[in-house]
Amino acid sequence: MIFNSYQYLWPPRPVNPIPDILLKYYEDKGWIAQYKKNGTCTVLYVNPAKEIIAKTRHKTNHKAWSPSQEFSDQFKNLPGDGWYVFTGELLHSKTPNIKDTIYLFDLLVDDSEYLVGYTLKERIARLHSLFPKRARAINNGHYVADSKLWIANSIKSNFNKVYKSLSLAEDEGLVLKDPHARLHLCINEHANEAWQIKCRKPTKNYSF
Repeated sequence: MIFNSYQYLWPPRPVNPIPDILLKYYEDKGWIAQYKKNGTCTVLYVNPAKEIIAKTRHKTNHKAWSPSQEFSDQFKNLPGDGWYVFTGELLHSKTPNIKDTIYLFDLLVDDSEYLVGYTLKERIARLHSLFPKRARAINNGHYVADSKLWIANSIKSNFNKVYKSLSLAEDEGLVLKDPHARLHLCINEHANEAWQIKCRKPTKNYSF
């Protein structure tokens, strides 16, 4: 399917939470885990001119952030002359020390190919191929592709151990995903929620 002009794509994101007692159940099912960052869910578009369009999960522009030149330059060398659409968490407003940085965890459009029908595993492989590692992983949760660009790692085992080790302010919990789930048309906020769930560290506002 071809994506050759701007249209808003609702980002795949988990809605339903689970307690940590169920982490082993999903691990045994063969799901993967990614770190859930305490950021602003963002749909990041790169057009053929390599210009950045960033929208929140509410279809709005970011109110307290616009991409710096350093941020935008990270996407100048994407191959081809088509559109790219990524989903991730913008780390800026909710983190005390990390600014103007995005943590990408999914790829929706690859050089104008809208990846409907592709599995999560296939999309993550494409995402990783676009941004090779330039530095060692800071932790299990991501690797650093550029100065302000983090790419989510896929965790396949020891979910409970990883969850209990979360201690950084930007690490909110884990998102569990079915790697064999295929991307549906991103036509509404619920289109791709069935194949992922979240397990957050307890706070005063929620227990999981």
